[in-house]
Amino acid sequence: MMRYPTGVTKRTHAHPSFRNFAITMNIGRLIFSQRRLATSCNKLFGLTTLNSMKSRSFQTKAHYEAHSTDSYENAYFYEPGAYTNYLTKLVQDRLGLHQEPLRRTLLDVGGGTGNFTKMIIQDTQTRAIVVDPFLAAADEKAKSSEGTSKQLEFVCAPAETFMQKANENDYWWRRNYHQVLLKEVIHHIDSADHRIEIFRGLYQGLHPLADSSSNENNLPSLLVITRPQVDIDYPLWPEAKHVWAKNQPSSELLTQELVTAGFAKVEQSVHGYPCSIPLDRWLGMIKQRFWSTFSNFSDQELQEACKLIAESEVERLDDNGCIHFEDRLVFIAAYK
Repeated sequence: MMRYPTGVTKRTHAHPSFRNFAITMNIGRLIFSQRRLATSCNKLFGLTTLNSMKSRSFQTKAHYEAHSTDSYENAYFYEPGAYTNYLTKLVQDRLGLHQEPLRRTLLDVGGGTGNFTKMIIQDTQTRAIVVDPFLAAADEKAKSSEGTSKQLEFVCAPAETFMQKANENDYWWRRNYHQVLLKEVIHHIDSADHRIEIFRGLYQGLHPLADSSSNENNLPSLLVITRPQVDIDYPLWPEAKHVWAKNQPSSELLTQELVTAGFAKVEQSVHGYPCSIPLDRWLGMIKQRFWSTFSNFSDQELQEACKLIAESEVERLDDNGCIHFEDRLVFIAAYK
């Protein structure tokens, strides 16, 4: 297994009409936070769930309804601390939020509570709109009023909304945004055709970052943050790794889908972060199903899996009972 603890290697993919772009490669949520999907949200935006997506959608919905906001924000990868500080800076730098042009609109699709969105736009002039299907209509209005000068607003809608034509009710948030973030979201959309249509819809709503088409700062129009399909280092058991690989599209496939959707250039990179966490806490997170992968297993199966992890991962434990592994995040940056 190849490991990338520190460096980054790049590969750039170009649309067929842009074959002259150089090829480089940088090896490397849907964090839904609300407990229910308000039916009033569908009425508000006139959304209809596609029949072919119902089974996966209900599974995803059931998984996130089983969690409170606190249960997610207190998980290792989402709680305030060194990891989220590292990721915040990584995303800020990749999106160039401190570069010109400073005034811009960022669309965070699947942004959940908006807590991470707040972190990345803090001390910037970026306006952000969080689009999430598990945001109740009442909470949507309340959350949108929390932001200073409307710097952060919330919209209750799924990513599949972008498969449909914009109407007068949603035009204000589906047009004239400058950048898009999809953080830990894309694996919840299990159809390649649907992903392409969503990417195409997002592409159509993008407004150029600057007057010049040259984009001198090389800022991406869209950033997908996900994890590798196979090359993962988490302390898991074989069945969980199988479910993970089955539900996680590869970075190569996502790159090709973005090109198919119309993006002129796509770059991908993998960023590794060394994690250290008490084994008991890690096993507790698995039993609480903090990732949707674990929603495919019964309580008894998770109990047995945790015993297997405790027995098989002894070599990765330190004297304090902490288990060490590398978290690998894939950044896929697309340019209009």
